[in-house]
Amino acid sequence: MGGLQLVGRPDHAILSTSRVLVPLRSATICVDANGYYRALGVRPGASRRELMHAYRAQGGENDAYLTYVMGQLLNAKTRAQYDATPLGRPFPDRYVVAGWRRQAEHIAARRDTGETTEDILESLIRAAEEPNGQFLDSAPAEGFDDDGKRNRQSSAHSPAAWPYAYLLLDSTCDDMSRLAQWQEGLGRALADQGIHQFTVGFHGTSDLPFLVAKDVGTPVLFLHENASVTGELIAAAATAAVG
Repeated sequence: MGGLQLVGRPDHAILSTSRVLVPLRSATICVDANGYYRALGVRPGASRRELMHAYRAQGGENDAYLTYVMGQLLNAKTRAQYDATPLGRPFPDRYVVAGWRRQAEHIAARRDTGETTEDILESLIRAAEEPNGQFLDSAPAEGFDDDGKRNRQSSAHSPAAWPYAYLLLDSTCDDMSRLAQWQEGLGRALADQGIHQFTVGFHGTSDLPFLVAKDVGTPVLFLHENASVTGELIAAAATAAVG
């Protein structure tokens, strides 16, 4: 694609999308494999205090999944392993492994080969390159407290600057407000279609309100530099991305 360039924060790119956006020089890549950060509504680099603020703001104490996500992210070792999950591979937490087990049960019921559910589950885990059938799960938490020592920040909110790298196709648009709306809306719409990795950007190549490219590993959804973000536009772009 002519006129394509990486912009945003190339010195310290934090991505929830495609590796094609990352300069090879010491960039930090986080694909948010299972949508932990998306579920809490925070950036991948959020501090402990930012995580807790988001968790409480969403009433996470009454949400089993958000409580589980917090337990995972507040465990430094688990979070480091999660953040290092390669693009296109799920992080093997209890929800992912439960999904694999359901898939194994379904396969075992359809096949007549003598394979047990456990045999098939083991093969699914091996296919995901997770050794010994282990899944990565932090201990249940009784509650989350801010010890006041780690990851102290002056603000509980993400910085105003766009925290991701993004793509420009024959455009110089830098409207981060619209880009954030575009990414947030697409994140919800594509998640409903089972797509959790995608890339966003602006284009100025034609009068089309959006463009979708699928030849770079993950869908890239370009918003026209003069287009407004609407629910109808997001729905149309999401449909094009999965079609």
